[in-house]
Amino acid sequence: MKWFTSSLLMAVSAYTSLTHAWAPTKSFLHRAPRTKSKTALQNRNDYNVVFRPSSDPDSFDSFKIGTARVHRYADPDSTTLDNSEYIMWYHARDPSLNDAENSLPPLSTGRIGRATSRNGLIWERDETGSFDADKPGVSLGLNTDSWWGFDTAHVGLGQVLLPMMTPSIRSEGGVYVMYYMGGSYEETQIIDYLEEEKKSRVPEGATIKGMKLKIGAAISQDGTTWGRVEGDDPSGACMVPFDKSDVNLQNNMKDGIRDENGKHLDIPEELYCGWPEVVVNPVAENERGATDPNRNNFFMYYSTMLKDTKEKAIS
Repeated sequence: MKWFTSSLLMAVSAYTSLTHAWAPTKSFLHRAPRTKSKTALQNRNDYNVVFRPSSDPDSFDSFKIGTARVHRYADPDSTTLDNSEYIMWYHARDPSLNDAENSLPPLSTGRIGRATSRNGLIWERDETGSFDADKPGVSLGLNTDSWWGFDTAHVGLGQVLLPMMTPSIRSEGGVYVMYYMGGSYEETQIIDYLEEEKKSRVPEGATIKGMKLKIGAAISQDGTTWGRVEGDDPSGACMVPFDKSDVNLQNNMKDGIRDENGKHLDIPEELYCGWPEVVVNPVAENERGATDPNRNNFFMYYSTMLKDTKEKAIS
């Protein structure tokens, strides 16, 4: 896969500190969520917060929210003075996904929703969501169609692009592309993600589900109803952690991994890949109409953990 040709590895600490959350507790992974009344939410000193978890306990986003992606669009056909609209996509979790028996990572990932605003400050949730999602108000939910899929346990938002037109003008016929991460109920050893001195803090044989994150893509014509795009990996993912023991990678890379110049690359093994950031490589004016099949039109950067050193990195 060509994503590997633009790999860039460097130590980072900006994303969620997962290993800290794995210090032993009663459930080893989670603390029971504290219930908060609507009054308590309103009285907190967070007057500058513009969007928070839903006060409806049955909502998919009633426990945690994260990774908001906001687009601002202008309707060229509108006759009103203020013709702009803000659209926010975000991922969120309800308390049921955080139950200890699920053994999922203590993140804010779960399902992906959508909200709109006229000024970027006052937001209205999309209460309807996609007609085929597994819960109301969800744009992209859990994969209930493929039990073998990489995204059956929880999903998290990466990036939303509208690459066929300018970022600020939305026109009829445009296609949205969403890059997201997901985890299944596959179990992995918790100690695989811990440095040597921290391994004694968890019980022997303790496992976690949904931590071997992979990256997928979905497309939409309206930004509300999304269809998954089947990736090269049998799980449906378009980007997976680099693992030399992965039979699928071995079959696709029998001659090793090479860059665009044919040079062999020595890539360290990864434990997960998530939080994708995708940028479009624009075509210059003198390249208009060019159809070079070897041209890299998109570049992806993602967060990972290196298997040997347990370093968090950007690839």
